[in-house]
Amino acid sequence: MATPKPSKSQGIRYKTLMAWLFTLPGFIAQLVFGWMPVLFSFVVAFQKYYFIKEPEFVGAQNFKDVAIDPLVITAFQNTLYFATLSICLTFALPILVSILLMEMSRRTIRAMMILWFIPVASTAGIAIWKYMYHPNLGLMNGIMRLLHLPELKWLDDPNLAMFSLILPGLILFGPGLIYIAALQGVPEELYEAAEMEGASMARKIWFVTLPRLRPIIAMMLLFSIIGSMQVFELPFIMTGGGPGYATTTVVMYIYSLAFGAYNLGKATALAIVLFGVIMAMVFVQRRYFPENIDETQSRA
Repeated sequence: MATPKPSKSQGIRYKTLMAWLFTLPGFIAQLVFGWMPVLFSFVVAFQKYYFIKEPEFVGAQNFKDVAIDPLVITAFQNTLYFATLSICLTFALPILVSILLMEMSRRTIRAMMILWFIPVASTAGIAIWKYMYHPNLGLMNGIMRLLHLPELKWLDDPNLAMFSLILPGLILFGPGLIYIAALQGVPEELYEAAEMEGASMARKIWFVTLPRLRPIIAMMLLFSIIGSMQVFELPFIMTGGGPGYATTTVVMYIYSLAFGAYNLGKATALAIVLFGVIMAMVFVQRRYFPENIDETQSRA
């Protein structure tokens, strides 16, 4: 007697069940290690939290302490300054470099893609840059001496320290590889049509290249905003937040409050404030710089 074939509805239910079974481990991991700590932080922010005894409910006192703390203002100013420099240099500059590279030979393009693809451990790279900034033995002042220029106190000068933290990002964070990969997908027919219309290189970049790169640029801008507002390892390893508080970022101050002063309630409250600021910036970016150019035109 032949075994009856499963019905179509049974096959759909089986596929749905298997999809949930394969998704469930990742969902549980995200819930336990992702969303539960976020929800728990909203509880800790309203408590005076202790490691060895029961926490005390203090209401909005932690948020009041954050609002009147002058170091919070300094940390946000430093973070916004770093984010501005980071977006202008490590985000915008690789776009220009990638567009110019596409005008070169394929051998040059492949060589640059290989260099950008070489993995560099961020912590090790940052430690190397710290020694490169050494005032006496560092490479940067060695170059200055070769050029007969005055030596600089790269990480010890409050006016120069934050800018010095940006330079490693040009090497360690290279989105140029992503831009080159996206540029290779732009049809040559578009450039040929632009040339037939007598378009210059600048007009081809503005009307052909950048619109095609817009989804990638929007995505990388989003990542750049979120990453730069949460910067921690660069100032932590290279300057420790100094000189003075010149490079103390918000996340560094959160770390100092939580594991230096053991004030977990205030640290969590500041983390929630930072979360709100980042979400507001992301909303503005998504509202006024969407991935689809047609969305911008429809809103105009």
